Amino acid sequence: MENLEKLVKVCFDRTAHTLTIDATEVYVGDREWVRWEFENLLGGEFGFISFAPPLPRLGPFHSLRSFDRTSVLGKGNKGAAAGGAYGYRALVLDVDNPEAVASAVGMVINTATVENTAPEIRVTYHEEVPPRLEVTPDPVGLNTGDTATWRFINLPANAFACFKFEPSAPGMQEDRGPFIAFSAAHGGEPNALAASGTGFAAFMQEPPEHFTYRVELRDWAGRRLASHDPQIDNLGPLPTPP
Repeated sequence: MENLEKLVKVCFDRTAHTLTIDATEVYVGDREWVRWEFENLLGGEFGFISFAPPLPRLGPFHSLRSFDRTSVLGKGNKGAAAGGAYGYRALVLDVDNPEAVASAVGMVINTATVENTAPEIRVTYHEEVPPRLEVTPDPVGLNTGDTATWRFINLPANAFACFKFEPSAPGMQEDRGPFIAFSAAHGGEPNALAASGTGFAAFMQEPPEHFTYRVELRDWAGRRLASHDPQIDNLGPLPTPP
């Protein structure tokens, strides 16, 4: 698998209480992500990445995810519309200390030309005869542990969405499929809603390469308006640094 990961090492000098970021500037292109690895932390200390206001709180990324107390991943580039430079602060925090233990500043420079907020899936309702759902991208590729977000747009006023996953591997449930948890949320607009699945394939010993699921739109009386059977491609664990 092609390694699209940009690794940034953040080293904590415990004697001087200072951080060194290598490299201070990191360039992120199409489909690339950034992993910050904090070194020399003790129990109770953890690494944190904070993007400077008034820029977006997550910088150019769709999501920031902590794997453990020493690793932070920025994934899903917002693309050309968000381009430019994003200043951030790398922090070492301690739950028992009201102040940061150490900090340093760095920069993420977004050079992406294609918007890639993956793992984000857009579901559009088309009021035709018969009505239909358009799912983009299909299939969507997810790495182990990813949180996938579905955004439903152009919905009728009395509609809601539901999911059903084929139990194609041990431990899978029809209501949440290959995810640890599944939830719905307001979409931020009158005719929009969102759903999220967290921890993709994280609980599986040998997950299959592909997952098929049914997404349906129904009215408040339960009548199905439209449905679609998209696919999820399992991209496996993120590549580890050499």
